[in-house]
Amino acid sequence: MIYVRIRNKILPVRRDHMICKECGLKIEGLTRICPHCGERALIDDELDTWSFLSDTAAKHKRDMPEEIALNEPAAIPEERAAQIDGLQRMRGYFIQHNNLYQVLEDLNYIEEGVSRPSFALWLLVGGLVSALVYLPLSPFLPNFIWAYYFVLWGAIATIGYLRAGRRYEQRKAEYALLRRHAQNDLHAMYNACADCFLPLAWTPPPLINRMLEALQSGETSSVGEYILKNEPNSGKKLAA
Repeated sequence: MIYVRIRNKILPVRRDHMICKECGLKIEGLTRICPHCGERALIDDELDTWSFLSDTAAKHKRDMPEEIALNEPAAIPEERAAQIDGLQRMRGYFIQHNNLYQVLEDLNYIEEGVSRPSFALWLLVGGLVSALVYLPLSPFLPNFIWAYYFVLWGAIATIGYLRAGRRYEQRKAEYALLRRHAQNDLHAMYNACADCFLPLAWTPPPLINRMLEALQSGETSSVGEYILKNEPNSGKKLAA
């Protein structure tokens, strides 16, 4: 009997047993598919040796909900006074849900800071770590063989790069899942706004305020004219 740690749980496992990498349950027999959750099972030795290669981002991709479709904007009222009244009404509604826009902006900012791991960087790290480990021990070795150093260097660089790649894919999938939930919340909120004649990209309250000022001051004659003249770059990510 041996013991394997799965998701912070110590489980007793016999050599002829398999462990599911997703649910952590033991599987009898020789099947490679977990009967509990349908995922691929791993032998206990594989768990210790190859767990850093498993695709943990797959679960987030499976959990990805369908995107909520946006309603088409209503027709813009012809009268200027009706447009101003409608904008004031919509501004009050969207102000109540202003946090949804902020969530998407925060996710955009976070995702821009997530970059793929660099193999060149891991080669440098592997060389430095190997030197710190191997060179102090070299006087105590019967023969100073450089091949051992390069093997250690390659192992550290490769394993480190693979683990970093796995973390990158996992974080990327997590943010994609969070983004989809945030977008769906925003789309559902937009669809619930009655008689909304603005596209989603134009619904953030600061944009509505500037549009109202332009209409009330006579800078523009209609909402449609203002939108054509001032296509917002800031709203493109919301509509994506």
